[in-house]
This record gives sequence, C-alpha cells and structure tokens, in this order.
Amino acid sequence: MTRTKKQSTEAAVREIRLAVPGASTALGLAACLGLAACLGLAGCGGADGEPETVPARPGDIVLITIDTLRVDHLGIYGYRRSTSPNIDRWFSKGAIFERAYSTEASTSPSVVSILSGTLPQEHGVRLFFQHVPTDVKLLPDLLPDEYQSAAIVSNMVLTDEAMGMASYFDHYDDFVDQRESVRKIFERNAKGTTDAALRWLATQRDPDRPAFLWVHYNDPHGPYKPPSDWKTEFGHEGSVPVIVEKIYPYALLEGVDDALTYVDRYDAEINYCDHQVDRLLKAYAKTQPIDDALVLLTSDHGESMMDHERWFAHTYHVYEELVHVPLLLRGPGVEPIRTQRLVSSIDVATTILGFAGAEIPSGLQGFDLRRGSTLTLDRTVFAEASRMDGQWRAAIRGDKKWITLVRGLRRKIFERVLYDLAADPEEATKAPWPEMPAQGSPSAVLEEMVRTDPDPSGWPRAFVRGTRLDAPKAAPGLTDEQFEILKSLGYTK
Repeated sequence: MTRTKKQSTEAAVREIRLAVPGASTALGLAACLGLAACLGLAGCGGADGEPETVPARPGDIVLITIDTLRVDHLGIYGYRRSTSPNIDRWFSKGAIFERAYSTEASTSPSVVSILSGTLPQEHGVRLFFQHVPTDVKLLPDLLPDEYQSAAIVSNMVLTDEAMGMASYFDHYDDFVDQRESVRKIFERNAKGTTDAALRWLATQRDPDRPAFLWVHYNDPHGPYKPPSDWKTEFGHEGSVPVIVEKIYPYALLEGVDDALTYVDRYDAEINYCDHQVDRLLKAYAKTQPIDDALVLLTSDHGESMMDHERWFAHTYHVYEELVHVPLLLRGPGVEPIRTQRLVSSIDVATTILGFAGAEIPSGLQGFDLRRGSTLTLDRTVFAEASRMDGQWRAAIRGDKKWITLVRGLRRKIFERVLYDLAADPEEATKAPWPEMPAQGSPSAVLEEMVRTDPDPSGWPRAFVRGTRLDAPKAAPGLTDEQFEILKSLGYTK
C-alpha cells in the first residue's frame, strides 16, 4: 500500500520514539527532536567537531484560488469598479500576469492542473466526481517532506468524496454545509472558508515546519447571491433584458429581469471574497512574517457575462472570458513586474517547487514565474472544455488563438477556427486555419494533442460505457444525490 505523506511522517516519529527511550516524556521529546534534527542533516557536527550551521527553513507557501473569477473584474487588471481593493493592495508590488490561462473551463480538471503542473490529458481528470488517478503526484507529494500541507476547500466538486484528494494533504477541510438556494447547491462561503483556514493556523499549524496552505474560495460562483449582511452593492445605468434561454436554470435569479443586475451581484460577490482574502492574509501576517512567504492568487476559470451564446456560465467553451484568468505573485525572489507574456496555470506548481528548493520533475513543462522577465516570447499555452456535444480545445501564441471542436471516440475535428485577439478581442470573427499547418506551429501541435489524447474527445475510456452518458462531464456510478448536485450547479442536464 502506498503511504500518504501524513502516514510517512507518523511512521518516522514512531521510529524515532523507538530509538529514544522515554520519547513520550517532555525530556524524551527533546531528545526525539534532537535526533530528528541530526537525521535531517549530513551529521550533527562539522568535520572539525564544530557545530554545523543549520540552514534556514524553506519559506511558507500560501496558494489562494478563487472559483469563477474573471480577470477583467479585478481592479488590479483595470476594472472600473472597486471590487478588489485588498487584493489590489496586497499584490500591487508583486508579479502581475496579464495573460494567464487556465487549462480547463471547469473546476476539477483545472485545479488538478494547478496542483500537479500538468495538462488535463496528462493527469487524466476530465469529469466531475472523478478521483485523481493514483499515479498522479500533487504538490504535497512534490514538496520537501518537511512541509506541512493543508487544504481548505469550499466547492462540492472539490470534496474528498468527489476527488479523493484528502490523502495528499496532512489536513483537508472540505466541510461544505451552506445551502445557497432551494436546490441542492452546497458550498462554504468566503467567511466560513477563512474561518476554517484561521482555525488551522491557530490550532494545527506546526510553527517549526514550513507550511503549504491552499485555500479555495467558491465565491463568486453562481448563482450570484452575496450574503444578506454584506452591504457593498453596485448599481448601473440602463438595462439589458434577461434572455432566459441563454442562462442555465441554476444561475437564474428569481425576479431579476435586467441582466446588468446579474453583473452587479457577481461583482458584489467578488468584493465580499476580496474582504475575506484580506482577513486571511492579515491574520497570517500576525503569526508569521508574510514577506518571507510566497503568496499566489489565481482562479480555476472565468465566467461568461453577456459575451457569447451562454450567459453567467462556464464549462462550455474556451472563449477568453472562460479561460483567461488572474495570476498574481508576491514574496521573496519575486520580480515585481506587470507583463503580457503568456503564462499558464501549470506554471503555479513549478513556481512553488522552485521557491521551496524542490526538484522539478522532468515531466513538468511549466515555468518558474518568480522571474517574469525571463519568460519566452514565443510560448504556446493550451486550454480545453469538454461537453456532450464535443470538446473545444485552444492553443494561444502571441495574439493568435487556434480553436478546434473535437467529437467522438475517433477524435474527429469538426471545426478549425482562428481568432486574432489583438484585432478581435471579443472573438466575434472566425477565420480559417492554414490548410497545411507548418510542423511545430500551434495549430499542428494542437492537432497532435487531439490525436494522442488518451481520453478521446476528453472522455476517459474507463467511463465511456458509464451510466451517465447523458450527463456532460459526470463520472459513471454517481448516486442520484451526487447527480442532482452536479445538475444544480449547471454541470449536467
């Protein structure tokens, strides 16, 4: 049986206690810790008998992911509304990546990419309620053993029941008990999520170990309903009639017939979450020097407003509003920069490992973002979105974006679309691909990825004959309750 990181740590402590009589007493515990320190070094003394200098421990890592957060609705990216004054302040002197892309337009695959540094077709998580494959390594596996890891998540699809990620972390808090509507939509709002993170910091954080803390906020995921006691509101001029057919049932707001009110409430949820991010970082700073920690903030995906065929939704395409995400860094060794060089959510893991002084696995293709000015100018990044009606995939290089629509187990490509994001940022005008893509070009690489994907059209072969083939991205074998949860979230029909 493969040991979890937590089990390995406990086994090491048991071995030390066996080696040191009385290790359970206060005196024995001191001896135990002394032996542990010696085991962690080449020796307890130098060649000449003088004590060796114990190197400073690696710094803490705080990873904040915010569900369904559009990059262009944050003040630090130029949004006209004051939705994120605290995030703007915390990261204003750090690294600001203006063209960061998630690997997938839905939560589960995107989050695994963030934590593993690999694309969905490499880590294999394509569906909801699909456990992470046992051979996939996440950040707690890849960080040095001295790191204490904790995850605080707030979305139903990230619970251990749904993804099986608890065994990767020393502490995994996935208590989602707040019903957001009359339907079966459960989450934990930003205050509850911050409360849980602060409890861990206060009661379970080992001050003698570096920490990797991942906090996932579910606000501002739809339906857009900021807490009733949250007083920040946004107003607007004019109106845009709601087109009910363009909105998934789970996102509909009762009694709201002006689509701009949806945007107001979405922004209010961002502002509420921004307040809780500030509360988290301020509390952390009271216990540890925050300038010594690497702090990263990003999103799993964006959200459509009134951009294309679906309003107030995600998962269904690779349009800019769905896969273009914020990515912000601050901490030691982080070059203060605002750059438009292309980056991907797979870069998060590489950056964290580089900061921790860990070995970067050979399979990781990400970049260390602490030195943003060294990023290559000709990089291609990839994104995807899988639905029952087909899998959309995108390759972005420079201002060009190549898109394919793939269907069926034979991976047949039905559409090849090219967008010029500089001339057409709204992605309103489709252009054809060159008939014969040059070898190594983004379009050729994208077609090769489609051809070699072990999950044809984004559907894992193990699930092709599942019981929920009518449910986009839902793994087979779900209980009726689990299926209803996904349906309530707009992930299934």
